[in-house]
Amino acid sequence: METPLLNLLIGLIFFELFEISWQQGSTIDAYLYNLVRFYRKSLLLFILGHPSFYYVLFCTLVWAYNPLFAGLLIGIKLLDFCIKLVLVERLSNGKHLGTFAPLAQIDQPFPWFMKLLPALFYSLLFYGAFA
Repeated sequence: METPLLNLLIGLIFFELFEISWQQGSTIDAYLYNLVRFYRKSLLLFILGHPSFYYVLFCTLVWAYNPLFAGLLIGIKLLDFCIKLVLVERLSNGKHLGTFAPLAQIDQPFPWFMKLLPALFYSLLFYGAFA
């Protein structure tokens, strides 16, 4: 692995771990209400709390070597962000969650490794896009 790619990958992992640190929750319900708490403070704070999306977007615009993986990475990150935004907006306004309602009712705790899966998944896609 080349040194610049390693540096970019370390940057992505840092931003993903930052997102994991503020999006904590022992269950899905606790996770969603933690997101709602940040959303109610400020929409801008909620949007800026996802720096890995902006980092991936910047890296893709500047250094994309594999457009298929880069597009897939941006698409998945964008979908993840949009779903979070819709869910948080509905929860903060007291609206029904629609198809996601059964998901919020699951009261099973997250295993510790489940919280790290996005960092691993996005890192692998990032490596595929820039290697």
